[in-house]
Amino acid sequence: MCHAMIKKEGGVSAYATQQLEELTKKVSVLEGELDQYKDAEAKARRAREMINGSYAELQDHLKKREKSYGVVADSLEGAVMLKETAERKAKTLEEKDRTNQAIIDNLRSSLLKSNYHEKKHWKTEQNERSKAEKKVAIYVYDLPRFNMDFYNAHLTEYGAKCRNQIGEKELHQRFLDTPNRVLDGELADLYYVPVYTGCYRTVVGTELQTDAYSATYKFITDAVKIIQKNYPYWERSQGRDHVWLFLYDYGVCLEYARPNAQLRRIPSGLENSVLVQYLGDITPGMECFNTWKDVVIPPFVNNPEILEGRGGENVDPATRHIFAYFRGSIKWKESKWHTKEMNYSRGVREVINNTYFNDELFSLHQGSSENYIQEMESSVFCLAPLGYALWNFRLFESVMLGCIPVIIADNIELPYERQIDYRTFSVKVLESQVSYLKDILLSIPKEDIRKKQDMLKHVWKRFAYDSPTTTGDAFDSLVEELQTRANRPFQAAAKTYWL
Repeated sequence: MCHAMIKKEGGVSAYATQQLEELTKKVSVLEGELDQYKDAEAKARRAREMINGSYAELQDHLKKREKSYGVVADSLEGAVMLKETAERKAKTLEEKDRTNQAIIDNLRSSLLKSNYHEKKHWKTEQNERSKAEKKVAIYVYDLPRFNMDFYNAHLTEYGAKCRNQIGEKELHQRFLDTPNRVLDGELADLYYVPVYTGCYRTVVGTELQTDAYSATYKFITDAVKIIQKNYPYWERSQGRDHVWLFLYDYGVCLEYARPNAQLRRIPSGLENSVLVQYLGDITPGMECFNTWKDVVIPPFVNNPEILEGRGGENVDPATRHIFAYFRGSIKWKESKWHTKEMNYSRGVREVINNTYFNDELFSLHQGSSENYIQEMESSVFCLAPLGYALWNFRLFESVMLGCIPVIIADNIELPYERQIDYRTFSVKVLESQVSYLKDILLSIPKEDIRKKQDMLKHVWKRFAYDSPTTTGDAFDSLVEELQTRANRPFQAAAKTYWL
């Protein structure tokens, strides 16, 4: 029994020892964990200290940034205010001086400048330069029946009438002589059709007493039929690259007065062609001239005394003692072809005559005069009001003689406006303002008058047809205009599209 108790006690002691060892291990583990906790706590404390330090630095940095942003905001606000002030000033300047368009355009172009626009502008210039460098090739049809055969047949009997249309013959010869001419139609850019429409209409209308419009219309369409039958070029574009001359008052409408011209239609097939005319009537509803495709040229002035004027280069401006000069019809006779309802010059010439006939500054005359050239060379301003048509020889004669032309005709496109600036050597007055003509002319400063007179000495050659043609003369300028028409995008006719 005793032995059993000892064994029992010994067992308890061993158990206790075991428990103690386990507890000791646990305490050791806990102490290790406590040490780790203390280390972690120390690390956490140091981390907090670092965070607090960083937070303090961040707050300091934010304060500095806020201060910096405040400065920037103030600066931006100031810049916005300056911009708004500048915009207000620019708007005020624009409102005060809208006439100074060149300066405004320059400012706007500076604001809108970008690489894209610069490249686009450069490309456009390159294309235009490339087009200008290419010499237009012109083919001249051989159609003697419609030009010299007819001209020569009537030269004796009706010569005076055809000579009034001498421009057709002279320009035909220049087309034959130009270095732009090619003998092979396949190499041509444009095709000149030498049909003397003005000469024909004048003869059949005035001398033969027939229906001049219908007869001339048939004369033209017969020429088209012959071209279509014997040449392949018309059908390719339905005549878009063909050039015709219509050197009559109302050009292709084959009339001398607008009321009659408005009733006419363009000869069939010529709606697409390039029509060279003295007329540039751009009145809405008029179909005799198309500013996009047609060309206005100066009339053929063949009076050598007028041509010798050379823009007045041999006339001393001080000798021009007549302020404003006009010689020509004030009214037109009423007859079978001329009626009061046609309203000759739309009443403009009558207003001029009635208002200024007794004015010492104006020299107004009806009928012809042997001293016509000397009278123009003695004048500062030469009036060029419309007649039945918008254009007349008077404008171009005054240019040749160095007299500043005063153009009085609304809705008119003048010869070679793309090449020359008429504002530098002429004056244009609205028909409705003709009663104020004197005040308008007197308001022009003497210095501007002198500049216009000097410019006439430079531009007169544009209106003279040299023989042979020279650089810068009227025919050379016509070829330059035709160059732009040849550069139009080609459009094949529908009927030939599937060839």
